[in-house]
Amino acid sequence: MPKDQEFHNEIDVVMRVMRHAQAAVRSRFIQEVVPNRLTIVQFNALQHLHWYGRDTGMSVSELGEHLGLAHNTTSGLVSRLERHGWVIRRKCDKDRRRARIQLTPQSEELFRKGVEHAADFWQSTFGQLSTRERENLIESLKRLKQVMAKPVWPSYAQLHPRDADHLQKRFKTDLDELAQAKLKLVGMRLILAQIAEKQNEHELAAYLNQAASEEIRHTNQLLGLLGRGENMEVLLSALVHEDNVVYEELVALLETAPQAEEDEESILLQQMVQDSQRYKRWFCSVYKQTNQ
Repeated sequence: MPKDQEFHNEIDVVMRVMRHAQAAVRSRFIQEVVPNRLTIVQFNALQHLHWYGRDTGMSVSELGEHLGLAHNTTSGLVSRLERHGWVIRRKCDKDRRRARIQLTPQSEELFRKGVEHAADFWQSTFGQLSTRERENLIESLKRLKQVMAKPVWPSYAQLHPRDADHLQKRFKTDLDELAQAKLKLVGMRLILAQIAEKQNEHELAAYLNQAASEEIRHTNQLLGLLGRGENMEVLLSALVHEDNVVYEELVALLETAPQAEEDEESILLQQMVQDSQRYKRWFCSVYKQTNQ
């Protein structure tokens, strides 16, 4: 066999062994997370709080930047972790309006046990090698480290630049998410108002309708700040797109629903699909008229 081919084969063996070792470590990591009913993203969030916020905690924005997630997504993630007792929100001493996210004793115990599990893992794997095999492996790895250039990782500041343009884009993204969240609140309050009317809770219904009206005003103001408040064509285009998504999800859900003639869920889904078809035709028609 040519020397070049032999060398490439040796490199291939090294890479396969490294990938296998990484897979074994990741498998142990997942087995540790699953019994606690944590997702990988949730555990990553706890890890970042454990590494960077053990003393003072982290704000939602800081945690979101570490995880590469939007503010609204991170806020929902923190709420779920808080609901299950993994984190707690504490008021910031300097600004009582802001909260710092901190780990609870439950999370601290998770990481304490993680150290024990890691020790057991290495004892059951690396510990199977003889003393001589371990010594040879360590010497070889040390030598490999010497001949390899030290990796130069980008700094946190490089990964998350804080120049004016970056901050402006981030601010606009947060405003857009806030507008979307407020639109959901409008829908929820209008539905609750209808329920209140049916139950003869007229005062409550009036309050909910008023709150929904104010949320609509806030949303319009936010869209105006984003430059989309007066652009009806853009808003209609987004509405048509969202309506298509909802329609496709409804059809997919109906196809997987139990097929029974008097099934209440199926009847409701069929009615929703029919209504969605009407909305889709109407929105598309209006959108085309605005483009003529």
